[in-house]
Amino acid sequence: MLNIISTLLTFVFNAIKYLLEFLAIVILGIVGAILYSVPWLLRIVALLLWLGGDYLGITSIQTIYSPISPAIPVIALQFAVILLSVGWLLFVLNKNTRLVWGGMAAGGLFIGSASIGSIWLLAHWQFADLFFRVLPPALFSVLLIYETIRMRSIRRNGNMKLESGIDEPDEIVSDLLEINPVAIQ
Repeated sequence: MLNIISTLLTFVFNAIKYLLEFLAIVILGIVGAILYSVPWLLRIVALLLWLGGDYLGITSIQTIYSPISPAIPVIALQFAVILLSVGWLLFVLNKNTRLVWGGMAAGGLFIGSASIGSIWLLAHWQFADLFFRVLPPALFSVLLIYETIRMRSIRRNGNMKLESGIDEPDEIVSDLLEINPVAIQ
């Protein structure tokens, strides 16, 4: 009888041991799978932040400008948010392709926080309505002035290149910086 009890106790202890080993393997497998999927989860979070920031930007434009503007300018401003977001992503891709996921997350966080901040400003500042009415035309005016000056500068540099008869920019620079050695006696 004691032999049967000791055999049953060994069987129970072995079963518990195998069960604990099985649970340890399952838990370690789950931890390994989570650690293996962390980069992909972070990429999904970056994509969701980017899309969420764009959504917040578009809805804040709708909230701020739809009571005071017709539909077409509001849609144009919403398109500007999309253009800004995609332009930022293309800029990051141009500089370093390894930073694209962080750039997406940073762009989404920036646009989202700016949108939340603008809605908060509209609710808590009495002159916010005037500020948001003046902001788009002022930014557009500054952009036009900048582009006018920039294009005039490019046109002048192009005319200088045509007058000198030199096509290569390196030759223009070398002609402008040409130093003639002085003869020493």
